[in-house]
Amino acid sequence: MAKFCLGFSLTEALCLGAGLAVSGLCYYMYRKKKKTADELDNASHINIDGNLKDTLEVTPGARLQYAVVEGVVEPVGEPLRSQCHEDIVGVVHKVEVTEPRLGLSSLYSALFKSHQQVTSVPFVLRGSDGTAVQVHCPLKASGLNMEMLYKRFLQVSHGFSVLGWYFSGVKSYSRLETEEMLRVGTRVTGVGQLTLDPDGTLNLRPPSDGSKYFLSMADYDTLRKQYSAATKAWKRFAVIFALAGAAAL
Repeated sequence: MAKFCLGFSLTEALCLGAGLAVSGLCYYMYRKKKKTADELDNASHINIDGNLKDTLEVTPGARLQYAVVEGVVEPVGEPLRSQCHEDIVGVVHKVEVTEPRLGLSSLYSALFKSHQQVTSVPFVLRGSDGTAVQVHCPLKASGLNMEMLYKRFLQVSHGFSVLGWYFSGVKSYSRLETEEMLRVGTRVTGVGQLTLDPDGTLNLRPPSDGSKYFLSMADYDTLRKQYSAATKAWKRFAVIFALAGAAAL
């Protein structure tokens, strides 16, 4: 096999390059997760109560750039209603239909076609004494794993549709339907920019400095532990692939 001027074969060079490239990607993810984990560690944990407005009034700009609040979800106005359970209401609603498909080409390939509809209505996080924080842009938040209300897997029957499959190039062989909702009364942890308007309205919105915005059904400590564990995992991956590249060298 041909050798390069530094003594590498083509295979060795590819192994070295792949190892270093994957290691670099893992290191990038490690730095990204670590930044978020550090921000969560340094965030101000604020109670939603009658003292919150007083705290923000004496804060420069009447805002906290990165703060943690926890409260119970309550709609502002009419809530959303589940399509499958009429007695369940919420403030964020997601319906998704996923169709795994088989592609007919020179190589058979699995494809996925997904139809997703997400809607939301204005809502607040309410504290134990009735103090409320208005939540802005909930669909931009990370960590919003909502409650699964409905899940159904359907097997699609095509009968004598071989010609249709041939001409269309794809064939759906199953369908997964799901419905998720952030229900009224759910306790949620919000992490973002906390502000006080001149009219006295408290707001939680995405941070203006680009820090990660969270709405999570997990509590603050669980959220911190999740990102701490992810940081350590990506660091280990970066070291492992760097060592694999060194082994190739």
